[in-house]
Amino acid sequence: MNNSRRLIFVLMAVLCVSSVLFSQKKGSAQVEVKPTSQIGDARSQSLTYLLPQTIIQVDITMEKQIMKAGPYYRYSQRFLNLSEAITEDREEWFIKDIRISTAGKADENKQFSILATGNTSANMLTLSSDGVLMGINNAPVFTTELPTSKPSLGPLLANVNFDNVALNEDLLYKTSSAAMAQEAANMVYKLRKSRIDILSGELENLPPDGEAYKTVLQEIEKQEQDFVSLFSGKTVTITQTQRFELTPDPLSSYPNHVLCRFNKQKGLVDAMDMTGTPIYLKLDVFNKDNLKNIQIESSRNAPKNGLFYTVPSWGTVQILDKNITLITEKVGLAQYGQVVSMPASVLEKEGVVIEISPATGALISVGSK
Repeated sequence: MNNSRRLIFVLMAVLCVSSVLFSQKKGSAQVEVKPTSQIGDARSQSLTYLLPQTIIQVDITMEKQIMKAGPYYRYSQRFLNLSEAITEDREEWFIKDIRISTAGKADENKQFSILATGNTSANMLTLSSDGVLMGINNAPVFTTELPTSKPSLGPLLANVNFDNVALNEDLLYKTSSAAMAQEAANMVYKLRKSRIDILSGELENLPPDGEAYKTVLQEIEKQEQDFVSLFSGKTVTITQTQRFELTPDPLSSYPNHVLCRFNKQKGLVDAMDMTGTPIYLKLDVFNKDNLKNIQIESSRNAPKNGLFYTVPSWGTVQILDKNITLITEKVGLAQYGQVVSMPASVLEKEGVVIEISPATGALISVGSK
């Protein structure tokens, strides 16, 4: 009987010691996040990250049309019955599309340090190249950035010519432009007749197979278009996209910010180039009630802060050409929002997966592996 009591006592003692050790092990995982300015030696005691400020990106796609008059445009109606021939050389730009997006860059005034002990998720940071927090235990998302520098103007009017037209000797021997135009028109009609003969099967020497048949028709059509261009002219179209960026300052207002200027002959030009009409960016930020922060009197009872993130404010971005609205987009803005903290206990667990927006610093999701 005494042995039984002694065995029960030993088992209870072992259970008590195990419980204490287990609780100590479990409690050893601790996390606290503080502003880096409050850390004595942030270089060796912590992991540091930054929250972003939001950049507004405006991608403007332009189309440039280069119109070159043909050498025989005066005879286009007379010889080919063309009523819409290009009669003068010119080039002109058009705005085809505008897209608004956001990106983030490090806000040096929002730098935080993580102090952690034990097995936690706090050490598994995902950061951008400039140190902006993107999440915990998540794979980074890489995006392709458009160049912000001014693109090249592409082909020039002087480079558009009619050298590709296969002029025959009869045309070259003519001594007047009217005679040359008449010979060029005759070539158009001959090519059209050849195509009709091939399609109707009346040509004596037809192409031997389907592939050759297709090739011959394509060549005839190309030559016809080349000769017709001597009357109708040529139009060359190129498309370019240029990006403009603005990092809004909460201390400023943007009722009509000149993003750039537009010139029909030059395309998009600098905001200070008065040869163009202004393209405005208008920003309206929505008023938002911040989350309340009730201070606890005793600092001993103050809860520890976990991961800091941003609750962004929202606003509308409008792009205007004079008084005409071209596009309106709703965007989240980090620098107009509020920085808040999640509970430290979230990071004190292993395998926690957190996703943070690198553009606004907003909390996107919290989960686990």
